[in-house]
Amino acid sequence: MTAPGENPFAALGVTATQQTLYLTLLYNPGSTLGELAGMSEAPRPRLAALLLEMEDLGMISAEGAAGVAGAGGAAAPADRAYTAHPPDAVVETLIRKRETEFIRARIEAKRINGDLLAAEQRSNPEKLVEVIDGLDAVIQRYEQVQRAAVRHVKAIDKPPYAVDPVSPNAIERERLANGVEYRAIYTPEALAIPARMELAREDSGFGERARILENPPAKLVIVDDEMALMPLRGDDPGITALIRPSTLLDILIEVFDTCWEQATPLRFDDESGPVGVWPRLSEADRHLLTLLAAGLKDEAVARHTGMGARTVSRHVARLLRTLNARTRFQAGVHAARRGLV
Repeated sequence: MTAPGENPFAALGVTATQQTLYLTLLYNPGSTLGELAGMSEAPRPRLAALLLEMEDLGMISAEGAAGVAGAGGAAAPADRAYTAHPPDAVVETLIRKRETEFIRARIEAKRINGDLLAAEQRSNPEKLVEVIDGLDAVIQRYEQVQRAAVRHVKAIDKPPYAVDPVSPNAIERERLANGVEYRAIYTPEALAIPARMELAREDSGFGERARILENPPAKLVIVDDEMALMPLRGDDPGITALIRPSTLLDILIEVFDTCWEQATPLRFDDESGPVGVWPRLSEADRHLLTLLAAGLKDEAVARHTGMGARTVSRHVARLLRTLNARTRFQAGVHAARRGLV
């Protein structure tokens, strides 16, 4: 319970005086300014100003015509009857208002920080690229840049990894829930890791947009087109560069966008394709084609499907003939482009 004199709405920007007047209206709905003046020690002009403020905050509503301007210049709603909105609705309204203010503050802080960073980079160009040495430091910075995302995160996902490749990215799912777009380009090698395909399926369910591409040029994470993380050696994620706004960052953004255009959308067997494109297409065929598009070898496909390796080989040979494809990966790509998976 709230102690006497405590203001439970203080964290939402409501003053103690506004809270007192709100509670008065809550227990005396339909009160006019004159009636409220009789229940309060506050001067009448002050009450009129408080009522207008609380209307703007969405805490109360009023019926009746507004009065004339008072001595302080604010409209004195003499004949209006005021009613307090239910507390739960008021709290939700105030929370949304605060969230909007927080987002605006974050955007403004990023703008100011960008201006300061640009000025600093002009005087200290070496700060355009920061080298992060050590897996723990790389993981920490990877989490930080994701949490800083406001609009989107773009990633090229390929081994080796600084983090466990089959552990869910909790920050990604949190940011997706807050409206941040995630676009991920997976390599066949990434999805060949046991349980990695299932994790990609789960992330897709949370809203991640996923595609697959053979041999992208680099492992990469780009946040809001304002910063990027990229390993400096492809086989060692423990030495990674943080690239800030620069020509180099512009090039990396173009690299990702080009790879995204070339990549094939990654679909999963629980997504239905166009009806009637291939009457013989079974759920098992769809699943197999998705795995082929991911570039998985027969042994990996067998683990994912539960079939024997020789059975997988027979099914693959049949699909290659049907799709007029020379390689397994080409069969998967053809199938995806034709809407078969």
